[in-house]
Amino acid sequence: MASGIYAIANIGRFKLYVSDVNHIKKIWPPMLEVLNSGQHPDLGLQQEWQQLAQQRYFTFHTQNEIAGNREIIGIERLK
Repeated sequence: MASGIYAIANIGRFKLYVSDVNHIKKIWPPMLEVLNSGQHPDLGLQQEWQQLAQQRYFTFHTQNEIAGNREIIGIERLK
């Protein structure tokens, strides 16, 4: 993604988490470990993760696709 930003969308509940895409191959496995252990610092994201367990469906989006949506967790990182 050219923008350097990624969003993880929880399909069906339309909850998003936004972060920087740099080094995603290094960041994503530890992030999954933190989420699966219930230790993610963003409580909203952690609650969504815990609540849906095996019913999770996530997609990735670019900055342009999500810009301006204030309901997105971490949207302030786009500035």
